[in-house]
Amino acid sequence: MSAISIEVAIEHLRAEDDDRVFIQGLLDAAEEAACNFMARRVYADAPGMVAGRAAAIELRAQARISYSAAMAAAGLIYDEDDRASAVEVAGYDLKRAIAQSEALSLGIELTPTIQAACLLILGHLYTNREDVVTGSGTDGAMELPMGSKYLLAPYRVQMGV
Repeated sequence: MSAISIEVAIEHLRAEDDDRVFIQGLLDAAEEAACNFMARRVYADAPGMVAGRAAAIELRAQARISYSAAMAAAGLIYDEDDRASAVEVAGYDLKRAIAQSEALSLGIELTPTIQAACLLILGHLYTNREDVVTGSGTDGAMELPMGSKYLLAPYRVQMGV
């Protein structure tokens, strides 16, 4: 569920209500991009943030249980290459789950700046279906600027994506 309401998104885009499902998908993608950039989760309110932090503890515990089971299963694999691959996948899954847990734990309530950045990303996704713009008024292809990174940078806790 998005931290930003669909009504705010539709108003920002000056879009028709008929596009609600399409816009919700883009809004989810915009918020996910912002969260990945900041390496932290954005919550609509304080109770959501408290719930997210509780979920982070459970996620980390479950990841360690899954890792232990995967390592035990890998130990039973006879072929050395297959065993090494299984160990590598188990390590990757654990690392990904821990990163998700940290993002939940380091979550932040939606601020006006973060909302503006998400809406910039949303507007970009809604208006431009490609990474570059071509056509009249451009000399060849032109990459579109993403001012959202400027807005999100102060909230970044690690390098993120």
